[in-house]
Amino acid sequence: MSTKLEKAMYNISALADLGQAITSEDAFHEKIQSVLYVITGTFLANKGAILFYDKSTQSLNTLTQKGFAQADLDRLNPVELISLGRNKSCLIGDAPVLAVAGAEILAPIWVGDEFIGALLLGGWLTAGPLASEDLELLNVIANQIAIALNNHSLFMDLSDKLEDNRRLYEEMRHIYHGTLQAFAAAIDAKDAYTKNHSHRVAKYSVAIARELGWNEHEIEGMYVAGYLHDVGKLAISNTLLNKVTPFTPEERIEIRKHSTLSRNITTKIKFPWKNVEDIVWHHHERLDGRGYPDALAEDSLSDGVRILTLADSFDAMTSQRPYREKMDVQTAIGELRKNLESQFDNKIMLVFCRVLAKEIKGELPEPDILPHLDRNSDLSVISDLLEGIISELSAR
Repeated sequence: MSTKLEKAMYNISALADLGQAITSEDAFHEKIQSVLYVITGTFLANKGAILFYDKSTQSLNTLTQKGFAQADLDRLNPVELISLGRNKSCLIGDAPVLAVAGAEILAPIWVGDEFIGALLLGGWLTAGPLASEDLELLNVIANQIAIALNNHSLFMDLSDKLEDNRRLYEEMRHIYHGTLQAFAAAIDAKDAYTKNHSHRVAKYSVAIARELGWNEHEIEGMYVAGYLHDVGKLAISNTLLNKVTPFTPEERIEIRKHSTLSRNITTKIKFPWKNVEDIVWHHHERLDGRGYPDALAEDSLSDGVRILTLADSFDAMTSQRPYREKMDVQTAIGELRKNLESQFDNKIMLVFCRVLAKEIKGELPEPDILPHLDRNSDLSVISDLLEGIISELSAR
């Protein structure tokens, strides 16, 4: 194999490696520096530089260089380089602009009609002019570098756009969640006894869904359903919601309308999550079919409905209500246990107990249930109760 062919093969190999490195900013600069060293070694030059043209600032940026003074490279005028022509190497005698930088040869880098940079070499270690084959090889190298630089530029532009979109998405999520919380505050404000109820139910529901192994998108949908499960109460009179005496049959029918009202409101919102409306609509259903509004049972109830049913009931029992005192945590858990398979699902109860037990032991970095419980609760008693239920349900 001839020396010239060996040079070409060596450079093409290095440039192919460069083309594979465009997906990492750090790796790209490391690779392009390696390529420059390969090129200067191939042409026996002790000076070399690869410059990138920034269209936004109309300036040349040095990607990598060796042997040149940066001040000399900074004096290069991109307009003059653009005038030299496309992907055709220029010697110092043909282009006086090169004398500014102290280079002896320049290969402009173009992609189509777009100028994107330049490759400069100088300080030959051997006497004599470059052969025509060397100039052709330099043109080939410039073409390959052009492709790599263009791909990298496109990748970085795409990365910037993706980052902008990610920031916009996060801003929209914060706005969306803020709106949900404001909505929930309006719901809770109608009932003096249910302050922060929607927030707590959302947090309990998220804790259970996460322990079940749901993905983050599904968990967020569960969070939204928890916040909006009582939105229909906005259409129920304050007098009825805050009544301290038992409801009449007619009043009970009126109160129960809030599930369907919640569904009617949420169906008008185009949620990016599945089944939010269904979860909101049916969170007062029971496994035995004695719930409302549709008396659904067993297989007709999704895990989301079963989660919200338990979370809502647990918070209702451990909160003060106009018609009764709140239960302590142990009593509320006992009520959940007593109504397993008739109202509450065994699997969801098991997961709920596991989460709360982990939170009490400090095994979870951000507890969702424990911070909202009565601070006077005897955690050792609760832990023993939970362990007993966990053992019992795990054996089924």
